[in-house]
Amino acid sequence: MLRGPAGLAAGGRWGNGFAWVVDTDLARDAGLVLAAAEALGTAGAAAPTPPARPVLASSCPGWVCYAEKTHPHVLPHLSRVKSPQALMGTLLKTTLSRALGIPPGRIWHLAVMPCFDKKLEASRDELTDRAWADGGADGGAAPVRDVDCVITSKEVLMLCESRAIDFFSLARDAASSAPAPAPFPDPRLHDFLFIQRRARGPPPRAAGSSGGLLHHILRTRAAQTPGSEIQTIRGRNADVVEYCVSLHGEPLFRAARYYGFRNIQNLVRRLRPARPSRLPGGRPLGSARRPAGKSASLEYGYVEVMACPGGCTNGGGQVKVDDPIVAQRRGLVGKPGPQEQKDWLAEVDEAYFSAGEAEADRAGPGGGEATDDGISPSHILDTLAYWSDVTGIGLDRLAFTSYREVISHVGKEQASDADKVVQLAGKIGGGW
Repeated sequence: MLRGPAGLAAGGRWGNGFAWVVDTDLARDAGLVLAAAEALGTAGAAAPTPPARPVLASSCPGWVCYAEKTHPHVLPHLSRVKSPQALMGTLLKTTLSRALGIPPGRIWHLAVMPCFDKKLEASRDELTDRAWADGGADGGAAPVRDVDCVITSKEVLMLCESRAIDFFSLARDAASSAPAPAPFPDPRLHDFLFIQRRARGPPPRAAGSSGGLLHHILRTRAAQTPGSEIQTIRGRNADVVEYCVSLHGEPLFRAARYYGFRNIQNLVRRLRPARPSRLPGGRPLGSARRPAGKSASLEYGYVEVMACPGGCTNGGGQVKVDDPIVAQRRGLVGKPGPQEQKDWLAEVDEAYFSAGEAEADRAGPGGGEATDDGISPSHILDTLAYWSDVTGIGLDRLAFTSYREVISHVGKEQASDADKVVQLAGKIGGGW
């Protein structure tokens, strides 16, 4: 669709397309390696100051926005590692602008995501050239975003409809329909971004439907202690799961998964510091309600937090069972009920977990050791170090980000751009 002759190039007024289409999984792999090093305390000197324990996943922009606007006490816990979307945006803008000798503002980067809130993430000041350019953005010029535009799965269908393109007639195997991409200006990064690597296969179901951060961290920690095992403890519902890496029954590392805002609120309450008592010798307020040893900061080393129940496959930007195009193709009459919605989400999950089965084997550069999901940390870290060297920018500015408390201006005369994006995302169906 994005590069093939039957896609955008065949429809619309301009017949335009994209020079390169890059798999976000590559940035996800890099994020997994960096997140594991951050959570397990093995990050090198190039990494910024590590977050407080427990480390909370920060790749969900709905969750990050919620924390910044309503619970600033959790901000020190947020992972500093950029999301795959942000990481890929920085990689493309920094390398292409230098290799082609053009300002980053002349490079236009589109991301396709399952979530409307990814639009909000792309609008963050921390994810512009001000974060990595020498001396920040030039003079008083407006900052250049690392990701210029985000469209969701649902909007891909809308785009096809507006261009009179039959989405369902497009070839599923892009390699058989699209021309080979032009060489990326940097040969080593071309190999990283486009050359086939060893087959990874579909993502394991234990990794969940949100990128596998927690799963990779658990597997990495278990690999550090031969003979250890990963135990799973179901929580009060399907979106709360606790994990423990243990050796001979002795806990080594605890972690958890919290999906959906009802569950997130419980986690946030457990992380809230006790208020100091105003009475001399008094116990901190709230301490009686938190038994000794039950603080989340003591229990967990890492928590995977996602705003949407069920994770990213249930994102607000995904095609839903009640969308007209789905109802038409499935012959549904009337509004789908809870069971139809559940069945549809199960189909989406199945498509996600089986995605790698249809891909060609990725045999090529990678080298070094590899975990059972096919990721080579040494290859990832070597590539990141090369990226830093070739751009002359520290990895702490390229691959990591920061957060800040946000004071809402909603209802006041002047609303910030971020607030406008928040309102827009809410109106068009954001998952949070």
